Amino acid sequence: MIRNSIGIFSLFALLFLGISATAQDSGLDILTLGPGTKALGLNEAVTAELLGASSLYSNPANLAMENSSILNADYTLWIGDLTHTHAGVNIRKNNRALAFGFLTSQADEIPLRGNQPGPPDGSFNISTIALSGGYAYRLGSLALGATIQYLREEYYIYNASGYTANLGAAGAFWDNRIRIGASLLNLGKMNELRTQSTELPTTFRTGISAKLFTFVPPKNDNLPISVALNNDVIFPLQESRQTTQGNSSNQIYTNIAVEISVAEIIVLRTGYKTGDTVRPWSAGLGLDMESISANYAIIPFETGFGTVHSLGLQYQF
Repeated sequence: MIRNSIGIFSLFALLFLGISATAQDSGLDILTLGPGTKALGLNEAVTAELLGASSLYSNPANLAMENSSILNADYTLWIGDLTHTHAGVNIRKNNRALAFGFLTSQADEIPLRGNQPGPPDGSFNISTIALSGGYAYRLGSLALGATIQYLREEYYIYNASGYTANLGAAGAFWDNRIRIGASLLNLGKMNELRTQSTELPTTFRTGISAKLFTFVPPKNDNLPISVALNNDVIFPLQESRQTTQGNSSNQIYTNIAVEISVAEIIVLRTGYKTGDTVRPWSAGLGLDMESISANYAIIPFETGFGTVHSLGLQYQF
């Protein structure tokens, strides 16, 4: 136990070294959002949560903590007519996991106007794509993982490409009732888009996921009710700016989420995000049917910009 504790401290200390990176303006908002429906339902309090292939973007160490291989597919209708699409596969064997995924964000037919009033001169598209590959290794109750991503963004007639890396550590204890995680996300560089490069939203995150208790109603052993709590602390490593993510400063903030499972079939989720944000609340619903899980998430924006809806499927094999 002492040896495991020393190992955890060492892994997390290595990740904390990344906080010395230079603070910077950030773009590519898609990298700051939960790529999957389950993550959105938990309001991105997922650094210690198992998300299948979606862990490529939140904490790649969790890829090796899964009990089986998993295929993910998610579609999200974001505000501003943006659509987010995510798909990935995590292939787990013994203590190793190899994952691949893609994540896209796109807005079509945006009106193009000149300096004169009147009808638009045409339209253009905005899109971002991330192609990702990750590897994780588990040794006992601990795991380490890394993700490499190729990025490409297009705006009007301009385009740019770049790369990022995600690093993660995770641990599971007390028969997996307690999970902890830490990750350093979006380290990399983008090429110039028109006249300057889009800076990456580099963040350091720590989190815990705890199964609090299970309640079995009297005379109904087939209807257990379990309650779990997630908590993430996020350290943004960029200057103040307003994004669709909702946080307009580089101050530390936290995400808190509760997940209630009924009969291990119906899952209710809700999450709360602190700090300067226009989307503090989220909610979600999941249905677990043996090897297939279906998820839905909703996120209302307080500014009246609209409401986010997300649908996702997960298949274990």
